[in-house]
Amino acid sequence: MRLSNRQLRKYMNGDSGGCREKREPVPTAGLILKSKAAFYEGEERDTLTAAEFLYWQGGYIRKYWWALQGGVLLILWISLKLTGSGFYVRRAMGVAASLFAAMLLPELWKNRSGGAVEVECAAFYSLRQIYAARMLLFAIVDFLLLCCFSLTVVLSGRMLVWELTVQFFLPYMVTCCICFRTLYSQAVSEPFALALCMVWCGVWNLLVLSEKVYKAVSAPVWTAMLGISLAYLGYSVYKGQKNYKEMWEVKPLWN
Repeated sequence: MRLSNRQLRKYMNGDSGGCREKREPVPTAGLILKSKAAFYEGEERDTLTAAEFLYWQGGYIRKYWWALQGGVLLILWISLKLTGSGFYVRRAMGVAASLFAAMLLPELWKNRSGGAVEVECAAFYSLRQIYAARMLLFAIVDFLLLCCFSLTVVLSGRMLVWELTVQFFLPYMVTCCICFRTLYSQAVSEPFALALCMVWCGVWNLLVLSEKVYKAVSAPVWTAMLGISLAYLGYSVYKGQKNYKEMWEVKPLWN
């Protein structure tokens, strides 16, 4: 039987309708169980579909991050066009790639930075579902942005597919690995994760701006690095979804 708010107040006060007679109050444990049953009964009737849940989660994401990501790609495209795909612009694409990926951090970390992880865990939808929806939305939008950018760059003859893959997508994938791997670590903060991304950006620039080092790395090595980063990104997302409880503010009393 579903209990209304009014009925719950009656149980709490030990009051029965209009009668002023004292009655034995319902034990706290029994009241909690009945409240849970009423809550879940109401939620089961009004449960959102997967598409509706994704839509509502999208409403909580601040859209200016997507606008900033689009702005980074636009600035990069303008730089390639104005310099005729100059050497330093092509080699420094890793900076734009790392910045593009690092813009995921504020939205992915806002539950932790706001101290709301424990509250989210008490919600009807689990923290795992919330993060999965958020990551899926970012994946869809970033995929569309990167597709438009890649097609524009390649079809205009500014860069070859292979060069774009090495110069942009490889540092982008590694930065994503850092973002998702640190997200579920209780010992790592958002500024530290951002610092790791910047360190990687600096290491990448030292690698590609050195012509001697860059040419010493063969195509199979670049391919292997791309494959490893892609595999590790998938592993990081999977492990994070599996062990999401590690980021709770307190240790739960249940398993």
